[in-house]
Amino acid sequence: MKQLVLVLALALSAPLWARSGKLASEVMPQGAYFRHVSPDGVVHLNRTLRTEAIQNGYQLLDAHGRVLEEVEGVELNDEEARELRMQQARQAREDKELLRLYAGPEDAVRARDRKIDALELSISYEENNLAQLQMKLDDEIATAARSERAGREVPDGVQNAIDRLKRQISNSEAKLKGFDHEIEDVNKEYTPIIERLTAIENGK
Repeated sequence: MKQLVLVLALALSAPLWARSGKLASEVMPQGAYFRHVSPDGVVHLNRTLRTEAIQNGYQLLDAHGRVLEEVEGVELNDEEARELRMQQARQAREDKELLRLYAGPEDAVRARDRKIDALELSISYEENNLAQLQMKLDDEIATAARSERAGREVPDGVQNAIDRLKRQISNSEAKLKGFDHEIEDVNKEYTPIIERLTAIENGK
């Protein structure tokens, strides 16, 4: 994700990704960058879309320097320019925090995988526990069936064990579902982190 989202409700001659409110990197090719010329004639190449570029006009280039789109400059009022600067500053702070936590995308992948491995270990343990509970339940049910075939009432101890084991099995199954949801949450948590760290790394 390249630092800036154009979310201002402006009637601008902006590219599709800006008009759609998406991050540039969601539709722009990996490694793409922005080129603009400042009033003093200096050519600037940036991975992020700067306020000056929006005002003076810019080109979106792919990683090989080919022009993908050319956008005319627009006048931004003070409020619009301030909003853009705030977005850039906010993204910079978020990037700094990410880089404090992770050395790069590979580091984030390892952190994600460690969490998932721990959850999968818990799943394995709970599956074994569930299998044992199910075997015990089958034994108690078989005992109850023998009593009924012999014309005797099912002993209270056996019926209580059946009820208890059914509750334990239900709890175990709920735990397994919870672990599955936790794995989904970990993947959702780390996907944007890994994508952003990859973008930062490619932009260096």
